Amino acid sequence: MQKIVHVRPLDDVIGHEESHECPCGPTGKGVSNPATEKVVGVIFHHHGLHPCHEWEASSL
Repeated sequence: MQKIVHVRPLDDVIGHEESHECPCGPTGKGVSNPATEKVVGVIFHHHGLHPCHEWEASSL
C-alpha cells in the first residue's frame, strides 16, 4: 500500500487542498525502501506564495 503525505503551509495567503491538483503546484517526490528500491509512498510539498512560518504534514 502506498502512503501519500501532503506538507502544506498553514499561514499562506491562499488555502491549500490535500490534492496534487492544488493551485500552488505542489511537487511530488517518491519515497523508496532502500533495501528493495520499491516506492512505498509519495510526499507532495506545497509551495507557499509568501514566506510561511507554520507548516502541517497530513497523510491520506
